[in-house]
Amino acid sequence: MKAGNFKGALVEYIVRQLLKNCGFTNVTADNLYTYESSGLFFVNGKGAAHDADIIMNPPIQMPFSYPSQLIFECKAYAGKISLPVVRNVLGYRSDINEFEIVTKKSLRKRKNNRRTSYAIETRNRFIFQIGVAAINDFSKPAIEFAANNKIPLISLSWFLGPNTILNINSIDQNLIDSYGENNCEKIYNLFKDRNGDITDEKHQDAYNFLFEDNLIGDIVTFSNTTIRYSYVGLLETGDMIFLFARSRSEDNILNQRTGINAYRARIYWNSNRPNVWRLSVINGNGDPQQTDFDFYVPKKIYDHWRKFNLNKSEALNIKERFFSKIFVFNRAQNPEMPFSIISIDEEWLQNLRE
Repeated sequence: MKAGNFKGALVEYIVRQLLKNCGFTNVTADNLYTYESSGLFFVNGKGAAHDADIIMNPPIQMPFSYPSQLIFECKAYAGKISLPVVRNVLGYRSDINEFEIVTKKSLRKRKNNRRTSYAIETRNRFIFQIGVAAINDFSKPAIEFAANNKIPLISLSWFLGPNTILNINSIDQNLIDSYGENNCEKIYNLFKDRNGDITDEKHQDAYNFLFEDNLIGDIVTFSNTTIRYSYVGLLETGDMIFLFARSRSEDNILNQRTGINAYRARIYWNSNRPNVWRLSVINGNGDPQQTDFDFYVPKKIYDHWRKFNLNKSEALNIKERFFSKIFVFNRAQNPEMPFSIISIDEEWLQNLRE
């Protein structure tokens, strides 16, 4: 097995587990516009069918719009993801969103204004959103292009930490060969399994291998632990942030099942790690409970702040402008309420200004 294919499957597994933890669910193929073949999921387009590395339904759908489905292209490149990779996604998105099956029979029906049936295919239609997931970061041109074309990006380096990223990048052909073809095949099948249940009996051999003392097992264990206590937050600007609970405890304010809570938040930063901010979430109903989360400031917001030399006053402006509301998806922890809304504590912010 080639090391590149193995790393690509590992990226798929980690990103899929992250999305599932936030309440995303697998898409079921309709066997016409979408289908599965040889363990891969395909989406038909105008030119050809596309292999969708990850395709999932979001936790909630917007009313008065076609339902959406999210596709991620997963890249296991050693360096930064460059502009051409992200640019290709734009064509991919256009190709599958604009595809319809049109036959001679349906075209003839259009000539008859008194026809009893519509000259369109009877099916569920979706708006496909396509993003890019990678091990490492993205180049500035790639980030700019993605922002201007509303293409979501995920880098494992945004939430797994430098040591784990170093371990993933160190996976090479010698390491894969040392594990043996049989072991690698079983682990690869686990990573590509869209259900991704590591405890499934059919993946017992892969499970046993991953919990031995080896590099791949360390990566999977650390990733799953991090994901278990992490949440995806969406800013009003459309930027995505990953919130990581500082305490590894199930008694988490976002795990509560009491309906919509009036969450308030205070945001702090430290000059030692200015790109990592802390979100202190507090109940707004008089309950003193509080949970602290760390998150990486989105790169374009951080670059904006750097133009002001990390000025404290500008940090307050950023908190108010970009983080006034955060929509957090946590359906896996709270299936009755798929997301929480966190608003910045305006009184606290005003006191800081004064």
